[in-house]
Amino acid sequence: MGMALDEPKEQDREFKLQDWTFIMEPEVESMVAQGGGVSIDFVDDGFRKGYTVQIGNAGECGEGGCGSCDCS
Repeated sequence: MGMALDEPKEQDREFKLQDWTFIMEPEVESMVAQGGGVSIDFVDDGFRKGYTVQIGNAGECGEGGCGSCDCS
């Protein structure tokens, strides 16, 4: 599974959030639903720069093993 810029296929679902449109294959949509959601973030920390996508417990600090939460 990967992330790519692509044109929607007939079986794909489109999700719109503000100015963004996300296209998911049915298999990916099922994994996201079972995994607890998805979070997308932009990272710029010197060594890494770009978008990251995490499936699982999106938005729940301390869950999902993202390691990027600032839980105080």
